[in-house]
Amino acid sequence: MIPAAIPPLDAMPVPAPIWLLKGLLWVTFAIHLVLMNLTLGGSLLSAVYAFKGKERDLDVSRKLAKTLPFTMPFTITLGVAPLLFVQVLYGPLFYASTILMATPFLAVIGDLIVAYYLMYLLGWKGKNLGRLQGYVALVIFLLLGYVGFTFTNVYTLLTSPEHFKALYLADPSGMHFNLADGTVYPRFLHMLLAAVAVTGLYIAYLGQRRLKLEPEVGRWQFKSGVTWFAGATLANFGVGVWWLVSLPREGMLTFMGGSGLATGAFVVGIVAGLAALMLAVLGINSLRPVPKLMGAVHSLTLTIVCMVLMRDALRDSLLKPFYDVWSQPTEPQWIAIALFLVLFVGGVALCVWLLRTAGKAARAKGARGEDVLLGPGLMDSGLHRLSSSDSQALRGGAGPDSPPRPPGS
Repeated sequence: MIPAAIPPLDAMPVPAPIWLLKGLLWVTFAIHLVLMNLTLGGSLLSAVYAFKGKERDLDVSRKLAKTLPFTMPFTITLGVAPLLFVQVLYGPLFYASTILMATPFLAVIGDLIVAYYLMYLLGWKGKNLGRLQGYVALVIFLLLGYVGFTFTNVYTLLTSPEHFKALYLADPSGMHFNLADGTVYPRFLHMLLAAVAVTGLYIAYLGQRRLKLEPEVGRWQFKSGVTWFAGATLANFGVGVWWLVSLPREGMLTFMGGSGLATGAFVVGIVAGLAALMLAVLGINSLRPVPKLMGAVHSLTLTIVCMVLMRDALRDSLLKPFYDVWSQPTEPQWIAIALFLVLFVGGVALCVWLLRTAGKAARAKGARGEDVLLGPGLMDSGLHRLSSSDSQALRGGAGPDSPPRPPGS
């Protein structure tokens, strides 16, 4: 039964099987989460490293800043798809909750535009900003944090349709946040800590790629990234418990055997998160950190997939008294579905090709000594070609600017 406060279902049936739309929602949202975490966490840690002020910290800050203009558009593009699937599957609930939050929800558009301009300023002119570099990165983080906080409120309000009518009658101006819901704060903090953890692992990845030519700096960067990853992950276990106990009883029981999918994802997610934490920490003092780091990356990816499944199962469990998504009428339009899948796969392939092409161009410019927006950042390893004179100097030989060596030395 749908409460009177929820708009009636669309007269047209759902244009695809529910299981297919659910699967596409899971896949696209998981990809969006990875990119969103890199963007949100990258802006925060770019500010933190910039405020530290040491040259090696500023180097990491600039690398993170240079990735933001690339991760931001991919985050938005791959966030549109799951948003559309949510609208198709939960249309009456989604539209009602966004109407109640109309003003802050629509403000997200201008917020993202400002943040995107600042990302290019930080990426292109980071060195010229001086001490302002950290403050610009912090402003970007706050703007992106507003977006995350707004969507957290939308999706928690979506699962509480019994409150729609009372909220609208109390104030129909569209200025509501869902702050009375005790799950808003742990849910938002859980997302924020996940962003820091993912970015920390990315910093460690960039650090291990510098080990060959810059072993001391590369090892420090690897350790610094793992430290951020480990700290945020440990804190997130605590926040996850807070989120779990703040859920309504039916939501908590979903992960305690109420749903096989949710319970399985809950157990696997915890194990995978612990495995990622252990492997990343073991890699700090390892002579061969790459296998352990990649194991941590794969374990973290599995954790993110489990989190996506858990969120979806929780949403359906909380809505069960009011709205059953699986019982919605369907009339599959297979031609449109096939066209979407072809365009989606083609679009992903095009994005991969564009990133590889941009990476090759950046490395070529870096080898010629030109300043580029990348390198070392999203696509550049930080390893650059050495001239013959530089190579001789590293081996203790004579370079063009080296003083003459005494005879017999």
